[in-house]
Formats: sequence, C-alpha cells, structure tokens
Amino acid sequence: MVEKASATLAWFGTQLPDEKWPCYTRNSWQGSSAAEQGLHKPCVAGSNPAPATTWQSKQRRQPTSLYFPRNGALLMLAAMLTRLLDMWRSPSPVAARLMLFTGAALWSMGGLFIKEIDAGPISIVFYRCFFSTLLLAPFVAGRRLPVRMDSAVSIALFLLLLVTFVAATKETTAANAIFLQYTAPLYVLAFGPLILSESLRRRDAGPMAIALMGIIILFAGNQGSGDVLGLWLGVVSGLFFGLMFLWLRRMNYADAIAITFMNCLGVAVLTFVFADAWHVGWDDLGLLAVMSVIQFAIPYVLFTRGIAHVRTSEASLIALVEPVLNPVWVALFFGEDPSTATIIGGAVILFGLALRYTVFRGPEEDAPGPPAAAVPAT
Repeated sequence: MVEKASATLAWFGTQLPDEKWPCYTRNSWQGSSAAEQGLHKPCVAGSNPAPATTWQSKQRRQPTSLYFPRNGALLMLAAMLTRLLDMWRSPSPVAARLMLFTGAALWSMGGLFIKEIDAGPISIVFYRCFFSTLLLAPFVAGRRLPVRMDSAVSIALFLLLLVTFVAATKETTAANAIFLQYTAPLYVLAFGPLILSESLRRRDAGPMAIALMGIIILFAGNQGSGDVLGLWLGVVSGLFFGLMFLWLRRMNYADAIAITFMNCLGVAVLTFVFADAWHVGWDDLGLLAVMSVIQFAIPYVLFTRGIAHVRTSEASLIALVEPVLNPVWVALFFGEDPSTATIIGGAVILFGLALRYTVFRGPEEDAPGPPAAAVPAT
C-alpha cells in the first residue's frame, strides 16, 4: 500500500522529507555546494548527525518543518485514494453490499427534495434530467447505445414514470407515493408474458397477493383524506415503473449508463418545450442541481457497480431501503407524518416484496445481476 501511495505522490513531484531519516544524503539538492552537501553524510551507527551551523544550511532547513506535515497528509490522502480505487475495481462482497445500500439510501432522498423544491412536476423532471445529462455525458463514449426504437419507448416510459411519481409526491404524502410505486412487481408479472414472453410462475402468487392486500389497506385507510388523486398517481407511477423495468430487461444488450444517458437526454428535450419548466427560482435551481448529483448520479453509479457482484435477489432486497427511508427523511426534515393506514399498508407491501426476494426467489436469481438491472426508480 505504501508503495502504491508513494507512486501516487510521485505524480505531484513530491518526496518524503529526509528528516524522518536524517542520516540520508540530500540528493535532491543538486544546486547546493559540496560543503553544504557534506553536512548530510550518512550517520555512523549509534551516533546522531552533527547539526547544521552554517547560514546557508539553516536557510535550506527552515521550510522543512512546514514541508513534512504537508507530505504526510498527501501520503495519507494518496493511500486512501489508492484503497478506494482498489475497492472500486474489485469490490469485496461487503463493499458491494455497501455500495448497494448507499445507493438505495441516497435514492430515498427523492421525496425530501421534491417536497422542498417549490416547482411543478414538469420543472423538477426537466432540470433533474438536464443536470443528470451533463453529469453522465463524459462517461458515455465507447459504450453501446440502444437501438432507436427501443430508446424511444424507454424515454417515453421514463418520462411518464418521473412525472407521475413527482406529481404523486406533491399531491399526497411521500410515503403513499413511494409505497405505491414499489408495487411495480405486480405489473412485471402481469405484462412479462406479453413483453418478454415469460411464463407466469406459481411461486410469485403468494408474495404478490400480500402486496395487493397492502395496496387495499392503504387506499381504504386514506379515503376521504383529500389524497385520492395522489394515490391514483402513485398507482400509475408503479405501473410505469414495472413497464420500465421490463423494457430495460429487453434492452440488456446495451450499456446501462448509455441507456440512462439517453433517457435523461430525451426527457430533458421533451420537457424543454413546456413553459412551466422555466418557472424556477435560483434557490430551487440549486436544490435541483444538488438533487441530480446526490440523489441520482452518485447512487446510480454505486448501484450499477455493486449489483454486478451481488445476487439479483439480494440486490432487490437491499433496494427496499429506498421506500423505507423515503418517508423517514420527509418526516424528519419536512414534518410530514404518514397516516396509520399508510404505515400498515406500506409495511404489508414491503413484507410481500421481501418474501418474493428471499423465500420465493428463483434459482436464476442466485447469480449476480447484470448492470442493466440497476433501475433508478425515481
């Protein structure tokens, strides 16, 4: 590790200070006199070097006390960066799971940003996709893009998914919106045979019935609360999330980052024509930029990297951190408390999904998932 860190420091043209090894000759002083260099001959065993007494050597040695801490800090920083690069290239199982958890936790902050930003759904979707396009653009070169027709369908689904989810979060509680969006597996089961020619599996019936029961509880308990529009928007966002997931599986030949870049670019272009997209204050614009980095770009890269080293079923289970933490952030920082029916219904939905990814998982889900499986929900 020290050798790697020293190699990193060599890029900056720096060296470890020789005060740590005071008996070494100061070879880097090419321009000093022979007498001055003689002050730094190797020590005799058991003795200390004679202190420098000449005016010239003192002038040389004055900056050294300030030079050593700076090099020590650079060495520590280089060692940390080297370690992080090694973890990124070949993540251990623990590091891969940590990437997935961190990505899901950062994704869960979407509800908080949407509540805090004083802008309409179209404005939020436009600026988020616009900033995300700028962030992803440098990483697209050399990656395989989807074919034009597949990309067009993916862009349309991504647009509808984002707009309906943001609108649902604005119209009802963040908990209602995120729990209903995570009913997407119901639609994956319903439309999988049509889009991917997949057969229905008996083991999916039980977990999905439990999730459906959670939806009924959530709706029944929130009737008459004024959140009906938001609830239905949440259901529709779950539908588009499921269709989006199926379409991404259809496009498994293309690179995941390239697909996301094309989706963000296409959505930004489509929403650009709406005048409402420009009605955003400077403070909200800053929040949208931060949201694009913290809540989208960074977690997407982390999840894409981590899912390649973790079983698909386990990655799906870790992703459930997002709907759990989403209402927590909003409650802590925005003061929005979900209703009792929302808490019970959401817990039932998540319980059904957890059963699906653990007890009722299939043998094909025991292998690490492809990068395209990293689907940013919101």
